[in-house]
Order: sequence, then structure tokens, then C-alpha cells
Amino acid sequence: MSRIRLLPEHLVNKIAAGEVVERPSSVVKELVENAIDAGSTAITVELKDAGRQLIRVSDDGLGMDAGDIDLALLRHATSKIADEADLAAIASLGFRGEALPAICAVSRFQITSCPRGATTGALVRGAGGEVVDRLAIEAQPGTTVETQDLFFNTPARLKFLRSAPAELAAALRLLEGLALARPDLHLRVIHNGRVTLMAPAARSLRDRVGALRGFELAQAMLEVDRTQGSVRVEGLAVPPQLARGNRDEMTLIVNGRAVRDTALLQTLIEAYRPMLARHEFPSAVLIISMPLQELDVNVHPTKAWVRFRSPRLVQEAVFLAVQDALRSRRVVQPQQGLTSPDMDLDQALTSSSESTSFPQAGLFQETPAAFGSGGPGRFGLVVGQLQDTFIVSASEEEVFFIDQHVAHERVLFEHLRRDLLAGPLPSQALLFPQSLDLGPGQSALLQQWASDLGRLGFALEEFGGRSVLLRGVPSLLKGEEPRRLIEELLGEVGGVSTGESAPLIDRALSFVACHAAIKAHAPLQREEMARLIADLSGTDTPYFCPHGRPIVSRLSLKEIKRELRRTW
Repeated sequence: MSRIRLLPEHLVNKIAAGEVVERPSSVVKELVENAIDAGSTAITVELKDAGRQLIRVSDDGLGMDAGDIDLALLRHATSKIADEADLAAIASLGFRGEALPAICAVSRFQITSCPRGATTGALVRGAGGEVVDRLAIEAQPGTTVETQDLFFNTPARLKFLRSAPAELAAALRLLEGLALARPDLHLRVIHNGRVTLMAPAARSLRDRVGALRGFELAQAMLEVDRTQGSVRVEGLAVPPQLARGNRDEMTLIVNGRAVRDTALLQTLIEAYRPMLARHEFPSAVLIISMPLQELDVNVHPTKAWVRFRSPRLVQEAVFLAVQDALRSRRVVQPQQGLTSPDMDLDQALTSSSESTSFPQAGLFQETPAAFGSGGPGRFGLVVGQLQDTFIVSASEEEVFFIDQHVAHERVLFEHLRRDLLAGPLPSQALLFPQSLDLGPGQSALLQQWASDLGRLGFALEEFGGRSVLLRGVPSLLKGEEPRRLIEELLGEVGGVSTGESAPLIDRALSFVACHAAIKAHAPLQREEMARLIADLSGTDTPYFCPHGRPIVSRLSLKEIKRELRRTW
């Protein structure tokens, strides 16, 4: 008997579902893309428990009759392409014919559809890829696909899902990309009976961005438009002063498809980089158009990645288009001169330096111990500072190079964690509370974490819709810009999943400690360095920061003597 066998159809479908259906957001994306390909002008997405209990996508597209529904449930059955030549010029969002059977293989499903111009439609109901009911019913033109109990027959997949707010945020991010790619589409998302995203049909991309990310931001965005060879790049990008604290608002749309391309995203960042700090990122929507033959979308079953025939040309077009926009007079203001008539250049430079420099915050709240008190600790005695970033110390047997930022981060983290056991951390009230417009799903995440973040000193309250009001920040971070602080906080703890080993509170504490710690390229006094390594020696985990980065590099004096042939 042969050891090689054909797998049964239901098992093949489950394996295929593992590639296409990674999480609830994958189901939402595939169903909405099918609705768009069907010529829909209005789509409604309904979710329960972030899609784990229910996903229902309704559209007003072309619709299907009973025979088409049966065909659509078969793998590699599609209306998008007909022969091999079509693969070289794919204009539709879907084309593989895998999504619907893969979704139905791991859920309890119901499909209702009625072709345009007809009054009688069809209903097909089943579970685990098997059809149990076929009915003729009266229905409105269009299609509604409903899935319940996602992954009910593959329970191992459920363990890898994140918390409901995190899964909802992932679905809303994907839907935002689809909405930005199609401003003429009316898209509505309802979660647990409440509207969480409303994007009416818009006349322009700017109007669409305003509905999704806020009209104040949309009005401030710069026009991007450049043609480079066969590639055209257009869209909107923010001026540098409106940069964000994470990458969530960088959207790339290629031939009408929202895509992820690491190289293009990095190109977008590099176009801004001379004007942005390392931890800042642009908010931008770039629409890239090119001949269909220049693009391969048949790269991955999720169709989220693409391959360009001339990637360098596309990257150059993106870079130059964004650079052109950033040369706008709204960004680069004409210079009126650096000096006044009665001030020489040296005085001007000195004055500028004094007016724009900020004093380095003290490392410690308590009075520093006098240098030299007590003997050498775990890391010996201070020798000096290298490149204003690394503390060099030595014991009788080793030389240590200590990264001052991550060392101080570890010290603050353990101090904060001990203080938190005694009660909430001190909070600094803002003189003028700030209203923050959050991205899709982010307000739900903040509501979920409100009590934990309150213990850390963040004072937040709902302000209607996707807005929150920030009234206070931890005292250690009172010098930070509040809006960017919240954006970076969401990026830091937004990926926490249920049952993850690092608790939310520890990740948030790591964030606070990282932002409050002394930075690299900051000169320290010898007494400060001695106090820092003494405090580091007293921590529970002195060799790694809370994010897992190493703190100390060490050299053995014995090895140094051996290499230099020193025998005494």
C-alpha cells in the first residue's frame, strides 16, 4: 500500500483556510473585497465579539443566482479571470477563488444573494464547508454573507487570536485601507450593535481622509502628485510638524489595492527623515498607479503583498513625489535672516543655542549619594563616559560598558513597579486638556485599558465618537508632547493578546520608564554615573532592559592581559 495518499476535500479546505483566514480581520477583508469586485456602491459590515461570534457583510452588488452560489463554494471557482493571460493583468481585488470556500470551511455560514433585476434570490446555509440547506427566497438585489463561530472546528486557531479590542482594531485598519482606496464607496461598520466606522461616499480623497482620520488633519495635508516614467504617485501627506508616534497611518494603495510593502514604507519614511526624529512617522495616503503588466499580485493567498517589475523605479517615484510635496511653502518658509543688524554671527549662534536648548532633567528624585561613598558594586568603579552614551566602569577582573539609557530604563522600571504596589503613580494634570482623535479601534483599546492606565497616571475620558480627552499624564512624563505620547503608547501596548506572557501593566510601565530615562548622547557627571551603576547593581535584572535589550557588555582583564602578553 502506498505511503502517499490524496487528502480528503474537507481537510484540503482546512489547510487552505490556514493560509487565507488567519484571523477575523482576514474574513472581513476577503468578503468586502468580493463585494467591491461585484460592483457594490454601499457595503455594511456587522461584527459581534470582534468577528469571532458573527461577521455579516451585506452589499448592493451584482448578486448571484443559486447556481453561482454553489460554484462560488468550490475552490478555484471565480468570475475574475478566465485563462493564464489574465494573470498578467489582474485588475480585480480577488482572483484566486479560494477565499469563500476557505471561510466556509472554518465557520457556520449563510449566503443570501439575489441578482440585479430579479425578485427571487437564493439562500445557502451550512457549517464546516458542508451545505445543509438550499432555499429560494425573496430578497433585495445584492449579496449577504454571514459567518458565525469562526474556527469552531479548529479550536487550536482560537488560542492564537488576540483580545477582542485588538482584533477589532486589526479589522478596522484593513477596512480603512479599503475605504481610502475607494472614496466613492459608502462603507459602514457596526460592532456589537454600535456604529464604529462610518465612511459616506466622498467626492475626493481629502474628504475621505477627513471622515476617517479627522477633518483638521485632512485640511492640513499636502498634495502629492508626480509621474516618473510609467508610475504615477498621488495622494496626501502631512507636513512634518503633524507627524505621528507610530506607523499606523501610512497607507499605500497600488492600482486600487491597499498593500503592505516594507521597502516602499521605508522609502516614504526616508523622504521625511531629515525633518523627523527617529521615533516619528508620517501620516500619508499614497495612491500608486502603473500598467497592470508591471505588477504581480499573485504573490501570497492574502493578496496583501505585491511584486513590482521595476521596484527601484517605484521607490524613486515615491521618494521624489513626497520630497516635492515637502518643498511646499507650507513646509519650507522663506528665511528672514539669522541676525539683527547690531548682532554679530557669534552672538546670534550663542543666543540661538541658549534659547533652544533644554536642561537635562535630573536622573533621580532623591538627593544623590556622594561620589565615592561605599565600595565598588557589581559593576566596579566608574572610569568615564564614552560618546556621551556608554558608562565605562571596571572591577579587579573585568571592564564594563553600560548603555546609560537602557540601564536607567531598568532602574526606573523596577522603581515604578514597586511604587505601583503601594498605589497609583503620581499624575501631572494638563493645564489645557487635549482632545485626541484616535484611529480605528484605538478608542476601544483605550477604554479596555482605562483602569490600568489610570493607575500609571494617565487621566483619560471619552469625548464622543473616536475622540478621548487627555487630562493628565504620569509626572515623570510631564515634559512630553501629549498627543505623540498616546500614539506611541498605543503602538507599545496595542499588540497585547489574551494570555500573553508580558502583562499589559508591565508593557505600559516599560513605556513610561523608556520615555522618562536619560537619553543617549547626554553627558553625565561622574557622581551621576556612579549613582546609576550603583542603582543598576541593586535591580533584580541588571543585564537586560524591560524590552529585552542588553544593558552591559563586558571584557575580561585576564583576556586583555593575555592578548597583550602581560604576565603580571
